[in-house]
Amino acid sequence: MNIIFLSLCWGDANNAISTILFSITHAFLSTLMFYLVDCVFRRYYSKSVIEISGILQKTPNLGISILAMCIFYSGLPGTLKFSSEFYIFSSFVEVSPFFSIITIFIANCLGLIGFSKCWFNVVYGMSLKNKKQLTTDLTIKEFMISFIAYLLLILFAFIPNINF
Repeated sequence: MNIIFLSLCWGDANNAISTILFSITHAFLSTLMFYLVDCVFRRYYSKSVIEISGILQKTPNLGISILAMCIFYSGLPGTLKFSSEFYIFSSFVEVSPFFSIITIFIANCLGLIGFSKCWFNVVYGMSLKNKKQLTTDLTIKEFMISFIAYLLLILFAFIPNINF
């Protein structure tokens, strides 16, 4: 959110559009992350990473949804986060090249590593406490909510490319 504020302070009309895209990205991804944490909590009755690791083996649809959320959060090309960050950071390079390189490194590399490490442990790790507990996978309603959020993130990623 600090990047959005800096973009509004240094920006022009193109930065205003990119900040709107970044705000949409933040809204969808944050909502999706909280939703997936709620799905995990309703199945395992815990938010401890040690207790709930190994989701992909027990509930494959939930594990795949978490992996897809990590991919969208990483900002790979073709995602809405990539498009909005590209527009924001390209304008930062014009203002201050050194500051923009540091900001890009901190925002994309260090933030992604810290965030994804926790989620990958949850998805791929071996469960220590819940080995015998049978859990239900995502229901159709939960799967459709996740799918619609991912679909909107993909569609919004291509809207700025059409306009510019």
